[in-house]
Order: sequence, then C-alpha cells, then structure tokens
Amino acid sequence: MPLSEYQQKLNRIKLGQEPKTTGKKPPKPIAKVSKKRALELAEERKQRDGEDTYLVKWFKARIKHSMTGYCEETGLRTETKVYQYAIMSCCHILAKRLCPSVQYHPANFLELIPDMHHKFDNISWEERETWACWPVVRDRLIMIYPDLAPEERRHFPESVIKYMEKHNSL
Repeated sequence: MPLSEYQQKLNRIKLGQEPKTTGKKPPKPIAKVSKKRALELAEERKQRDGEDTYLVKWFKARIKHSMTGYCEETGLRTETKVYQYAIMSCCHILAKRLCPSVQYHPANFLELIPDMHHKFDNISWEERETWACWPVVRDRLIMIYPDLAPEERRHFPESVIKYMEKHNSL
C-alpha cells in the first residue's frame, strides 16, 4: 500500500531531507538597543561631533597614565594595549551609578584582572577590607572623599571615615 503524501513528508522531515515547518513566522531577534535609545545615542554622538564620551576619555587616560600592566590584588598581568580588553581591568572603586560626582575622578580607579574586578564589584566593603590591595584602595578613597557629593557619602565605607578621623584627615 503506497504511503500518503503526508506520511511521505513526515519521513523526509525525520531523515532531515526537508525542514520542519510550523506555519508560524520565525521570531524576530530582540534588538540590543531600542529604536528610541538608538535615536538618543545618535543625537548625543552628533552633539559631540564624534568625540569620545567623558567615560571613554577617563578609561583612555587610566590606560595610558595609570595602568602598570599588573593586577593590584593578584600581581597577574593585565591587558594594557587593546582598549576593549584593557577597560575590563579598569575598576571604579566607588561605583559610577552610585557616585556619579566622582565617576571621572582620577583616583577612583583600581587595576584588577577581570575576575577580580567582577568580585570587587559584587562584595561588601568589609570583604574588600580583607584584600591585599586594601591600603591602596583606602588611600585612594581618602583622596576622593573631598570631591564626593554630600548625598553620595552614604556609599562611602564607614571604616575609612573612622580611619580619617583617627588620623585627622577630615
């Protein structure tokens, strides 16, 4: 008995000779940036005349003038030549989104390998205080403090404030 047209098609699909169709349109990929945001970014670029943003300038300055090529916590090598990889080793001590008043401060920087950068961003101040590079972090926080907006000081570590009071740095 001959196979029906439907059964023949099923056999071809099972053998991979014919793609399976569902009758639905394939889903559209989700855009990385919404149309509205893309327009905002284009307008911002136009206003800058193609110049780098302040953040890109900050990263480039840190890479050129501050990076040594070694992680301040582990001593392992960091990337300093290729911008897109070097910025992964540029860690803001005080987060950009929490303390925008000092996001471009030259001392708000720590050179860490990408894994340690990720850890630093996701642990508490108490845990950071156990790191080998804590004295460097503390000294840089002391340099940043005078430029920190009063409403952002709640994100500043209490232990550093006590240290400054004890050493008459305030």
